[in-house]
Amino acid sequence: MGVTSILPPSAQANLGTGLGDGVTYTGWLFATRMFAGGSNACVTTNTTTGTLWTGCFSSEIPSTSTITGVELVGSGNSRFGNAGSTSSGETFTYMIRFHNGTSFSSPLTFLSTPTGGSLNGDSTELTLDGSNRYYVNNTSGTDVFAGANNSLSGLSWSPSDQADFGFTIYTIAETGTAVAVILGEGNMGLRVTYSTQFPDKVIGEPPADILKVNGISTSSLANIAQPGNTTEPIPYELFYQFESETAATLHTQNWSPSNNWVNGTSATDGTYWGRTSNKTVKGWNLDTGTTPSGTTGPSNGVDVSDGSHASATKYLYTEASGGKYAYAFVTRMPVFNSTNMLDSSGNDLDLKFWVHAYGSQMGDLYVYVDDATSSNHSNATELAAYETFSGYTATSSVWQQKTISLNSYRNDTDYYIYFVSQNGTQFRSDLAIDAVQIIES
Repeated sequence: MGVTSILPPSAQANLGTGLGDGVTYTGWLFATRMFAGGSNACVTTNTTTGTLWTGCFSSEIPSTSTITGVELVGSGNSRFGNAGSTSSGETFTYMIRFHNGTSFSSPLTFLSTPTGGSLNGDSTELTLDGSNRYYVNNTSGTDVFAGANNSLSGLSWSPSDQADFGFTIYTIAETGTAVAVILGEGNMGLRVTYSTQFPDKVIGEPPADILKVNGISTSSLANIAQPGNTTEPIPYELFYQFESETAATLHTQNWSPSNNWVNGTSATDGTYWGRTSNKTVKGWNLDTGTTPSGTTGPSNGVDVSDGSHASATKYLYTEASGGKYAYAFVTRMPVFNSTNMLDSSGNDLDLKFWVHAYGSQMGDLYVYVDDATSSNHSNATELAAYETFSGYTATSSVWQQKTISLNSYRNDTDYYIYFVSQNGTQFRSDLAIDAVQIIES
């Protein structure tokens, strides 16, 4: 296990509209003061202020390591909050997020409540009232502002993107004419925990004496076993989220994939998908936020860490307005093949995905597999049927993850997974899926 030092940023940019929450943030004044020591502060008097600080790392995180934790940490007297010129009864509300080089995390949890402060229900918003109210204000030692050494905060972190890792401290509300400050003074930055050890590594045995390790032949294992070699075979995994896809939200539209999925009639062999009757095929839609129809569907895509809704994220769903509830919504995944699995006999291969099915007129979801690039109910094999849904009481209800075993399909054949939804009774039947994964474990 390795841990970097607390590394301050070396670059900054205004948030602008980067959070995708409908707010345009102005930048902190003197944002570059976060880079170096001294008593100067970043300052704002604006209600909505935000700067993205990056450039904490260049090559400090080994390129072959696995990142296991990310923290925003300060030392010395680093802190942020309301300046001494702020009067009693004047407040600022603060939030923090991480950035993995391409995406922002959901708002991070504040780890303590300072004097003069209050937290909202999920502890992601800190309101400070009055002057000289600060979050983390020790005069010595090290303090963790947010994150943890064993948490990725819902993001995927790759060492190849480390130069763009960053964080933002931003304000979302103000009462009166408060003044907010950040005293980073070159002592506030990111700290990353990472692992460089391979799991179940064989040590002290020459390759010729090793018969089998998770199905890897000794000819391949010999190179892996050489001292200093950093190439580790990785488990088979396909993982699909839809953030780079173009939204299609009208009932007259179909999502047009750019990620090798196939949608609508292009995925079907014939005109219908006739599970219970010959229903005309329609493609799935793609959206962010709530679906166009009220009281149905999710309020955003899934945060895979806990099933909650991640702000401004996309998902696939069935837009059932305009009489489309009478159709069969069909989409299929790209090909999967177990040839590259570590061990096609001993490991499990599973399909995992998250589903949201809130609506008073919800239909059913069926999952199929076939070795053909287009199919229908008569030809495909039904893997699972979800014909009742419970636990959804609002669009904000948490997503639910489903797991389907694919162990019967580890035979070096090309297979395709089909998602089919049908039997909604009216327009409040917008069923959604997100974060679809085929994984070996």
